[in-house]
Amino acid sequence: MKQFYSSVSVLYKTAFVVFALVAGSTTYGQTVNNNWRQDLENSMKEFLSCQPSTDVNSPCNKFLGESLNTVYRINDFYSQNLGRYMVASEIAKYLKSSEQWTLLGPCYDQKTLTQAQENANARKAVVAVYMTGSGGGHVVLITPGSLQSSGSWELSVPTATSFFLSQPDRSFINKGLSFAFGKMLMKDILIYTRKY
Repeated sequence: MKQFYSSVSVLYKTAFVVFALVAGSTTYGQTVNNNWRQDLENSMKEFLSCQPSTDVNSPCNKFLGESLNTVYRINDFYSQNLGRYMVASEIAKYLKSSEQWTLLGPCYDQKTLTQAQENANARKAVVAVYMTGSGGGHVVLITPGSLQSSGSWELSVPTATSFFLSQPDRSFINKGLSFAFGKMLMKDILIYTRKY
């Protein structure tokens, strides 16, 4: 009888450990770089000294894709086939078809914005994507932080980092998402998060 209770005890302990591991893995995402703010600031300095170019192979194009790796330690926006980081249109296409990423929703929805910040704070990568009809666009990285009140959007927006290729002086770290996009663009911005 003692052996029976001992076996049951081991079974319960094993079940508890498995449950804790599963619960822990669904609650948190990847490991976040502890020095991500400083590393992003260094990337921003390098980006601002970069010579802008329309060439997709320009070294200036790496900073957004690289920032995902800098903060969240994942390299999803690096294309092995192309041998470089993807540009905004390629990232948008990748996010739509990737099984590792899912659409959270449009950015004009406060629930989506709140969930985006919660995911970033739980170490789950999040990006905001704006694409034009002609294939141009912009992708912004949502970073750990807190929701910030946006007067222009009249919503609370997540903390973000943006590397603007066409207007480098508009680039920023640790500001509200609304600094990247005017209110008129809200209807066309989608927020994606990575699955873990």
